[in-house]
Amino acid sequence: MKRRLAIGALLFLPALAASAYEWRLGAGTNVLALPAGEELAEESLWVGYRLDVLGGAARDLWLVATAQTRFAGTAQDDVRILAGSAVVAGDIQRNLAAYAPNGLHLATNSAVRGEVLLVGGSVICEGTVAGDAWILADSATLGGQWLGNVRVQAREIRLVPGTRIAGDLVYAAPKALVVDPGVSIGGTLRRRAGVAPETSFGSRLAIHGYLFLAALLVGMPFVGFFPGLAGGAVRKLRTAPWRVLLAGAATLFLGPFLVAFALMTFVGIPLGILLGAGFVGMVYLSHVVVALWLGHRLLRSPLPQTFARVLSSLAAGLFLLYFAAALPGVAPFLVLPVAVFGTGALVLALGQRPTFPYPLPPPMPPPWNPPPPPPQKPE
Repeated sequence: MKRRLAIGALLFLPALAASAYEWRLGAGTNVLALPAGEELAEESLWVGYRLDVLGGAARDLWLVATAQTRFAGTAQDDVRILAGSAVVAGDIQRNLAAYAPNGLHLATNSAVRGEVLLVGGSVICEGTVAGDAWILADSATLGGQWLGNVRVQAREIRLVPGTRIAGDLVYAAPKALVVDPGVSIGGTLRRRAGVAPETSFGSRLAIHGYLFLAALLVGMPFVGFFPGLAGGAVRKLRTAPWRVLLAGAATLFLGPFLVAFALMTFVGIPLGILLGAGFVGMVYLSHVVVALWLGHRLLRSPLPQTFARVLSSLAAGLFLLYFAAALPGVAPFLVLPVAVFGTGALVLALGQRPTFPYPLPPPMPPPWNPPPPPPQKPE
């Protein structure tokens, strides 16, 4: 399980900020190349317009290109690729994770000794993969040799004659897969609605219970240290839901572009890292804000909102969200609205001008009126 998580797509951006020790950056439309015979001794991050790696890498290698990446060298550790299009024609001793929306190709002379995660518009695999494989694409063409289980989700799936799959082939596609007689599948061939691992309702409850406790642990310091921001976001949800919707949609749409634009320039990399971290944190805190709003609507306590009562509302709202997400088929319809409304409420709360209550002056004493003179006695 640890190895599978290590090649997950969510590891791309965090590792850019924390795991790279050697940076090589390309400018303009130049090709940033590693010649054959040269070896990278440290964990390395390469960023450029085009990347051409022919040498070796002793540790993890990160390749980020706006146009094309070609890896035809050798890697002793993991390789992770984020590019417009990518070609892998080398030898990777451990895992490979690659995302290329314009095309991803594992050539016939490529070999991956570990597991692979391939995400792209068109994925063509003709090499050798020793571990399990996960492929998500618009169209997927499988060839070569697969020594583990293969899970594919695509609109079109094609198996090249001569393909050898030692394990199971689990696929998700609109049409049933036609297997050529020249294709060998050692395990079972199964068609499913998705390639995610099957879990029972009890397992989903256990997983979402853990996520509930983790979110509660994050929400407690957020409410405690930023009560004004949390309260302002909940008030925005209650009083201006349409403005919250527009702000959340704009933030989720424009945020990744701003982060990518900042990372494209050398001087903007620190700013891009900070913007990316803030964007990820805001998206995660979005469901904390929605949980607070749900908890207040559910409990409706007329008493003053102490810290204990706010935590009770937070726990009640988070419980509702995670229990609903554990129900079959509910989570896909729940994630996007929660992220949009919660993020929009946070953005509007951050943008509002803080108000500082000024103390009222003490009341003025009543004007002094001298007592009337005593009445004089008549003579």
